[in-house]
Amino acid sequence: MDETKVKSFWDNRARKYKSLPFESIVNLEEDPKNLELKISLETEKVFSWLGDISGLHFLDLGAGVGQWAFRLVENGAKSVTAVEYSSDLVELGRREAVQRKIKNVKFEISPAEDYQPLEKADIIFISGLFVYMNDQQAERLMTNLSKACHEKTKVLLRDGTALEKRFEINNRMSEHLRTEYSASYRTKEEYLQLFKNYGFQILRDENMFNEGCPLNKYPETRLRLYLFDQGNTCQK
Repeated sequence: MDETKVKSFWDNRARKYKSLPFESIVNLEEDPKNLELKISLETEKVFSWLGDISGLHFLDLGAGVGQWAFRLVENGAKSVTAVEYSSDLVELGRREAVQRKIKNVKFEISPAEDYQPLEKADIIFISGLFVYMNDQQAERLMTNLSKACHEKTKVLLRDGTALEKRFEINNRMSEHLRTEYSASYRTKEEYLQLFKNYGFQILRDENMFNEGCPLNKYPETRLRLYLFDQGNTCQK
């Protein structure tokens, strides 16, 4: 994938502000009924996996406009560091935080794979990020990930997953989005191996939506949720 074109795609999504619902900007669901369903089902599943998050600090990598960061603090998180490389998306997120009177979400402008955390996170949340990374970027992210870990840190990954073999989309016109789109959908096995290579172990993984759900739009992929912890990878 062309990193520059992927970055341009996300910068251009920021220009959809006010012409689309806030949540649609980065989750790419523009149908109102599907958007409502997607937010409801995803929020229910993610927070059922997280359990009580009161007082926890989150690191949100690939935070977009902060849509998940806001949900996290609204559900009890002490604070969220939201890392996003598109300054245009960050500007929208900061504006939204002011409107919602949320003061414990801190936005940082940085590629997720290059971010150097200043503090350890209790939970690292990675949402819809790896599908827009080539292998070199993914390896850089994993190299830095342990720097944000203490001995009890968990990683919750929400990302598109190929069902049979890696599924690549390279600068293809999307009828749904009405623009060129690129993505790289890794298999479940590839995700598990990538995290294993850096000392993380899988605790649980599951498709986000049940089969037959209208949000499973494409035969090659499924949105999937993974929960990892780490053994001796944290930097103490």
